[in-house]
Formats: sequence, structure tokens, C-alpha cells
Amino acid sequence: MIAILLIAAWDHSYNLDIDFTYDDNVYAYSQSYIDDFLNSVRPYRFPFETYDDLTTSVDFALLLRNRLFGKRTTTFNFGLGTRNYLVNKQKNYQNYTIGLRQSLGRYAVKLSYQFIPNYMIRYYRNPFGESTEYIGCEVAYHLLTGKISFTTEQDIIISAAYRHKWDDYITEFNRYDAEAHIVSLAIEKKLHKFLEFAFSYDYKNARADSADVSTLSSELVPDGSYYEHDIALNLSLQTRVILATTFNCSYDYSFRRYNASTNEDSLHFSRIDHLHRIRFGSRSRIKTGLLFKLDFMRQWRNSTSEILPDIDEIKNYTKYRIGAGFEFYY
Repeated sequence: MIAILLIAAWDHSYNLDIDFTYDDNVYAYSQSYIDDFLNSVRPYRFPFETYDDLTTSVDFALLLRNRLFGKRTTTFNFGLGTRNYLVNKQKNYQNYTIGLRQSLGRYAVKLSYQFIPNYMIRYYRNPFGESTEYIGCEVAYHLLTGKISFTTEQDIIISAAYRHKWDDYITEFNRYDAEAHIVSLAIEKKLHKFLEFAFSYDYKNARADSADVSTLSSELVPDGSYYEHDIALNLSLQTRVILATTFNCSYDYSFRRYNASTNEDSLHFSRIDHLHRIRFGSRSRIKTGLLFKLDFMRQWRNSTSEILPDIDEIKNYTKYRIGAGFEFYY
């Protein structure tokens, strides 16, 4: 009832996105693992039917705006979304977002919280079961973000943010529970009437709770702690050749170094990950309130290790997604 009254009394807008996507590697497996799956090598490691899949995503976002402090706009945002897999239904998940943004003239501050209650990464051996028992590694993600932005007289938007992230795994994999501190800087600039540019840099320091985890055996508890540098570039071009269309092109690169202190933890000690992601997309206005979208993403990871030369056979992977969808807005 309160939500209905707020929507009726306050200025509001919404977005509803419906997307259909093909993912060629939903578990982000290396080629050697994919070959093992196709050739039924130790098939107990792969309790699923296919490593690629079709997904349907539905995301809804609602903005409520009012001038609660003089002439400064206060904006509340609420979001919920779901992703459903056609075959690998165990990977279905939902996400929820709530946020508050306060305009302060050229400045603005925002606080938001995002929650993904149950995300299944892939199948791993159950550390409390038989050596042939593989179960889904599931985790709940929590992300709290504080952000401040400033718009210059030249309409350059400069922003800084701090994020605190919690990863809460199920009991069997609580050795991977972690907290992360993320500091971000970003700049956005309209280079031309129809061309926009954005750049961002993130520094992330993630610490795993491995030291507090007990096991039923004397096996080493892995330390997944790491620090990471991430840079991202994005270009947006608006055209009116046939339909009013915006084209987006982005590149993202992450450098991650793991902090394991003992070489007995061979999967993490001295390991470095290079993660690349390129993305192309378009949004075309069919009519007022309706957009048609196309999207392509390719992502790959290259891993190196001083003590495990063949780590690339385990951790390197390549994947892509291609999809189309509709965006309804008001």
C-alpha cells in the first residue's frame, strides 16, 4: 500500500528488460575440462547435461523522485531481476537492489545495497564426502556501495566509490567465505553530440576466511585471498540511420594476484590471473517506451604460476554470450 501511494504521489519511472541469451560455457570451464566432459573422463565431476545453455533474463528497476530538501532531488531506486537457464536450472538465480541518491547541485551522493541470495558457480568435490561426490558450490553475494559524483562546468562527471562485498558460501564450501574492500574512480565525458566516453579504475582487496575453517581431514585449507586492479573503457555512439540507435563498445581488463603464503597451496601460491572482457551492444528505439537490444560479450582468462606450470589447463577459459531482448521504459 505504501509503495502504491509513493508511486502515485512522487515522480517515477521504470525500466523492464527482457533478454534471451546463448552462453557457450556457463560454468567457465577450461578446454581440458570441456574435453573431459565430452569424452566422459571421470564423469562424476560433471553432474549436468550440457556446458552451454540458453538463458532468459528479466530485470525490473523503479525510480521514485521527490524534492525532500529544498530544490534538491532525492531518488529512491528499487530493482529485482532473475536469470533462468533452459537446461542447467540449478544455475537459476535472482538479484535484489535498493538505493538512495541525493542531488547536491553539481555534487551527488548515493548509497545502495545489492543481494544475490543463491548463486551456483560450478560443481566441486564435496570436502566432507567421498572423492567421487561432486556438489554445486553455492554462494550468497552482498554488496554495499557508497558513491559521490561531481559534474564540472564542462559537463565532465567525476565519481569515486567505496564498496564492501561479502561472499557467504554454503557449509560445505565455507572455506571460501570472503570479504572485499573495493575503491573505484571513474570519469565520463560527452566528446561530441552523439559520442560519449567513460573510463573507470577499481582496486579490490579480498580476504578469505580460510584460517577460521576446520575440515574433517588434515588436508590443506586453500587461501583464496587476492588483490586486483581493474580498468574499463566504454564508448557510446548515437545514430539515426534507420532507427534511433545507440551503439556501445567496451573493454575491461583485470589483473589479479593471489596472496597464499605457502607453496603447498599450489592453486593459489604465486598465481596471477589476467581477465579480459570485450562487449558490443546496440539499443534501437522501435517506438516511445520500447527499445530493441542486441548484445555480444567475449571473455577469457589467462593464469600463470611459478610452481604450477600447467595451471593454464585448469584455470584458463574462454566464453562468449550473444543475445537479444527488449527494454520497456516509462
